[in-house]
Amino acid sequence: MGPNNNDSIDEQAVTWFVRLRADNVSRQERASFIQWLEQAAEHRTAFYEICVMWGDEAFLQSLTDSANKHGIVPKPKKKRRIKTAIPLALAACFVLAVSLSGQLHVLLNADYSARQGELKTVQLEDGTTVMLNTDSAVAVKMEAGQRLVELLKGEVYFDVKPDRSRPFLVKADRSTTRVLGTRFFVHRKSDSDEIKVLSGRVEVSESRYGKKPLILSNQESVTVYETTMGQLKKLDSKLTTSWINGVLVYENETLETVIDQINRYRFGVVYFRDERLRNLRINGRLRIKDSRDMLDVLQKTMDIKITYLTDWVVIVG
Repeated sequence: MGPNNNDSIDEQAVTWFVRLRADNVSRQERASFIQWLEQAAEHRTAFYEICVMWGDEAFLQSLTDSANKHGIVPKPKKKRRIKTAIPLALAACFVLAVSLSGQLHVLLNADYSARQGELKTVQLEDGTTVMLNTDSAVAVKMEAGQRLVELLKGEVYFDVKPDRSRPFLVKADRSTTRVLGTRFFVHRKSDSDEIKVLSGRVEVSESRYGKKPLILSNQESVTVYETTMGQLKKLDSKLTTSWINGVLVYENETLETVIDQINRYRFGVVYFRDERLRNLRINGRLRIKDSRDMLDVLQKTMDIKITYLTDWVVIVG
């Protein structure tokens, strides 16, 4: 049950905060919460203030991911009055105004998720193994006629248990991938969906224009864009698939490409002071752990200078 409209906004925010921490929150209640949150900026501000005051890391993380990326995340206080206005908190709410409902949609609808820098493996009730890469989330729906996974954000690897009576579907932003039993990746990016097959066969269709589906087999990939489907390609790099083994393997990759992959496991940005270093070809293997440790390993093995201005801003060269 949600808050009464006659309550003050602060009281409504507290009611939602307490209710959403329960174990038996229904999908309808979650939808009602999102609707309440989107009604006014004051609602978002009030709920954010409650999260900060209570120091609840799970809720606070979902609300501040975008603020982190903009470098204006507020500092939580141990004790605060609900009505106390902190400029940084308010600024964060304005920055989050566009993306907040999307972030919370993921949080409230995901059955499984991995935080920034985390890898997570789960096994579905049908025996399928699902591995979530950093900053990823999925919703799962098992039915009599099909098995459906919605990729809400990020990248996921699937090792699907064969079941001819129940096809396995993965729906991303621009694509739907249909399989019976295979090992493959789906990566939901900001401008495209990327599907990569390690073994087996999948049928990839784009979601908007009803074009002819494409069949992918062993070691093949395709990218689906907003209005078109790219050409079928052979997998020629281990860098984007080796993460399922807890490592990043790079063979004749550019330094910029490797650092881009490392940066997926951290907040912040990396700048190249020496532009020539971007195209430096390197070989090696990094164990996925703390992103700073991975950058430090690169610095030592490649004899390059890496400077940390803050935890979020890194300069190479």
